[in-house]
Amino acid sequence: MPIPSLPIPIAVPVPRSMFVGFGFTWLYHLTALTRLAGIVQTVLGRPGVWTACEVCLTGTSGFGAARRLLRDYSVLDFELKLGGRGSYTYFFCGELYAWGLFKNFEITGDRPFVDHGLGAVRIQPADLLARYQGPLFYRADDHALVIRGSYTGPGQVEPLPMNAAVRGS
Repeated sequence: MPIPSLPIPIAVPVPRSMFVGFGFTWLYHLTALTRLAGIVQTVLGRPGVWTACEVCLTGTSGFGAARRLLRDYSVLDFELKLGGRGSYTYFFCGELYAWGLFKNFEITGDRPFVDHGLGAVRIQPADLLARYQGPLFYRADDHALVIRGSYTGPGQVEPLPMNAAVRGS
């Protein structure tokens, strides 16, 4: 199934079967290096460029409350919660594209994301779909997958935080 190529800047609901049909091998979640240590729950494999770990990605409300009305403006989510704001976890699908890095992190050039103070968690789509039962949202302009809430399960991190080896098995 072809990947939507329209430059849609809003993440829209996408059926699981359609997302699987896109054929992405990896999903990447970027975060500040200072937060990466809190994401790694257990080290599962030998440290390397990408180290296998049990990870816990916590959904956030996106932008600060002062910059939003009800929820993240880039997700077309029809669920309305009167008692709180929505929380989402974001992934880049496939490779880390220049446009997605610039749009979301203002990263330009050929320097690795680590040089910009960012770490990455990559997850196989099958692992995400096995552990997350909620709706999927896809933003075509930067190939972003958005899920409501959090993800806990297997993943790989780059770089491995220094204190993760002590906490891991």
